[in-house]
Amino acid sequence: MSAHQGAHVLVTGAAAGIGKATALAFARAGAEVSALDRDAIAIAPEDAGPGHVHPVRLDLRDLDALEDVVADLVRQRGPVRVLVNNAGVDRRMALGELTPGAWREMMALNLDHHAALARLVAPGMEAAGGGAIVNLSSTAWMKLAGNLAAYHAAKAGIVGLTRGLARDLGPKGIRVNAIAPGRVVTERVEAGLTDDWIAETHALQCIPDLIRADDIAEAALWLASPGARMVTGQTLVVDGGVV
Repeated sequence: MSAHQGAHVLVTGAAAGIGKATALAFARAGAEVSALDRDAIAIAPEDAGPGHVHPVRLDLRDLDALEDVVADLVRQRGPVRVLVNNAGVDRRMALGELTPGAWREMMALNLDHHAALARLVAPGMEAAGGGAIVNLSSTAWMKLAGNLAAYHAAKAGIVGLTRGLARDLGPKGIRVNAIAPGRVVTERVEAGLTDDWIAETHALQCIPDLIRADDIAEAALWLASPGARMVTGQTLVVDGGVV
């Protein structure tokens, strides 16, 4: 029997890409997955078995609504045993466009809900005997890409948040780790895929293959498993060997 059989797992940004792949991976491991996204989530029940994916439409910038939603989900499915904070937006902005409002928007889209959800689920995790939190960062902030200062700050902040939470929550039986994906071929990327992009990606990586959303989902599945029981405060880079 899977370690996640019947467990309540919460995944954000689950309408597409890494979030959708992660929600499905946990459901296929038998979990009851609360899948949050501001966009509609379409997952056929036959694709998710033996577990289930329960879509919840919510804008994660609304932290007050998030608190109410989490409380309701816990009433329905019990304490969250695994939290995967995946939702985020990589929006390019030149420094001149980085107004206070634009800065706050990027933090709200990429960082704030990570901390809010950890705060909301941790008491239930502790009472249930422990759990795991997996935060999605990125290798983007480790590079020198242009016009992504706010995005880089948020994704680097997720690593700092992960390490701080690991120290605070470890004594409560809760492990906290991050995943930093490289170039991932999601549905959005697939739509604009070119031979030149593929060749460039292969040349950058040690492994000349494309990273798929399922590769990141498998990493999250492992970090939340008993096999990673002594792993916490870490950032697992899944980029084919670039940084």
